[in-house]
Amino acid sequence: MNRPQKKSKRPQLLCILGCEGKNQECLYFNKVQELVNMIEQRTHDLIFDYAEPFGGDPKCVVERTIKKSIGKTNKASVFDYDGKTKKYEEAIDLAKEHQIVLGYTNYCFDLWLILHKENYTQTVKSQDGYVNELRKVYGLKKGANIKKKEQVEKIVEQISMEDIRFAISNAEKMTSDVKRIPNKTPQGSDYYDNPDTQLHIMLKGLFQKAGVACL
Repeated sequence: MNRPQKKSKRPQLLCILGCEGKNQECLYFNKVQELVNMIEQRTHDLIFDYAEPFGGDPKCVVERTIKKSIGKTNKASVFDYDGKTKKYEEAIDLAKEHQIVLGYTNYCFDLWLILHKENYTQTVKSQDGYVNELRKVYGLKKGANIKKKEQVEKIVEQISMEDIRFAISNAEKMTSDVKRIPNKTPQGSDYYDNPDTQLHIMLKGLFQKAGVACL
C-alpha cells in the first residue's frame, strides 16, 4: 500500500519586527508571511514575531525591537515619518547602531500600500495626503477609514506576491532618482523627503534568506 509522502519541514526564518500600527502593519506582514510560506520553492518558512506593544513614536519602535531581539539575528523596525523629524532621525541612527534593518516610509505606510498597485511618485504635504489615492487603488468607499481593521483587511485581501514584487520594483525606481537630495541625521545617515521608503530593501533581504525570488 502506497502512503502519501510527508512534506519535509523547512527551517524557520524568524524575524523580530517592531512596528507602529497594529492594524495596517501587522495585517500586512501577516499577509506577507502567508504568501511567502505558500511558495513551494522557498528554503525557509518566514515567521514574524512582533515587538509589542504597538504605537508610540519611531524611536519607541526601535527601542522595542532592541529589547525583543536580544540574541536574535534577523530584526527590523517599521515606522513612519509622520512629521516627527527629531524622533525619526533618532530612530534611524539607533536602528543602525544596533544592526536593525530599517523599514521606514515617508510620510507613512499608506505610500507602501499604494506602490503595490501603481508607480506612485507624487509629493504630499502630510501623512493624510495618500488617503484618497489609497481608497481609489483598493476600491474602498469614499470616506472609508483606512486605519480600521475592517478596511485594512479589504486591502490585504487584494495583495498577491506579484503585487509585493511590483511594490519592490516601484520603490527601487523611486529611490534610485539621482536628483534626490538627502537629509542627514545627527549621526550622518541619509534619508529623503517624501516619497521615500526602505521597506523594499527590508523585504528583499528577507525574501533572499527565505529562498524566494524578489523580482
